[in-house]
Formats: sequence, structure tokens, C-alpha cells
Amino acid sequence: MGRTAWEGLRGHEAVRAAFERAVQAGRLTHGYIFAGPEGIGKLRFARGLAQALLCQTERADTLEPCGECHASLSFLAASHPDFHLVQREPGKRELTVDKFLGAKEQRGKVGLCHDLSLRPQTGSRKIAVLDDADSMNDEAANALLKTLEEPPERAVLILI
Repeated sequence: MGRTAWEGLRGHEAVRAAFERAVQAGRLTHGYIFAGPEGIGKLRFARGLAQALLCQTERADTLEPCGECHASLSFLAASHPDFHLVQREPGKRELTVDKFLGAKEQRGKVGLCHDLSLRPQTGSRKIAVLDDADSMNDEAANALLKTLEEPPERAVLILI
């Protein structure tokens, strides 16, 4: 992803405009599902949205991140502490509970559910993108359910 979050992403203008209206009206909710055929840019859109929402430069009329503030630069470097991308491990078929609650010896002290429960480190919100959310096994889905039902304040979850 380049400096411009939306560069090269086509066919999502109406969805982007709807998100811009929601942000302007203060009506961004805690959870979204991005569904559709494979290869249409759902993950790219989710990452662009996350970059824009985490940007520290106030841009009331658009969801265009500045690409220059600390938050934008750390997002582009894949090191933003308030952005969490959950994906299957390479070669695996399922998202497992460890992604959400941590390994058994650290259960509840690490993982996405724990990370989202903490206050944002650099901005006003935390954002999690769950790629291939439909591949969660039952245990992982049950672990995420409480977070979805009672989301932490200022957390945005996007399930793809």
C-alpha cells in the first residue's frame, strides 16, 4: 500500500463515501463485515479505512490520510500499535483461538481480545481487521463473540 490509502482501489467509491458520512456524523460503529467475491479489494479497503481512521491529521471532510503524521508513517511501516491484522498462519486452513486469546500458557494476557481491551496507545481508537473471518474454527469464533457483543470503547472491528 502506497502513501495514498485509496490509490489504485477502484469500485469502492460509494462505500468510501458512506464511511466518510458516518465519520462526519460521529456514527462510526464498532463492527463491520466486508463480504463479496475474492479479489475485489476488501482487505485493501479495510487497510485504507484503518489508515485513514488512525491518521492524526484532522481532515473533517474526507477519509484521506495525510501519509506524513507519525500514525500514518507507523501504519505504512506495519508498526502502528493500535492496528491489528489477524490472518491465518501460512499453510493453515483455520483461524484458531490462539489469535484471539493467546496460547494456553498466556491465555487472556495476549491475543486480539486482550489487545483491544487496552486503551489506544497513540490515538483515539484501535482497529482490528480479521482477514478470512469465515475460516475461524468454533473455539475462535466463541472467543471473539464476547468482544463483538461488548466491544471495548473506541474499537473498530472489520471482519472480511
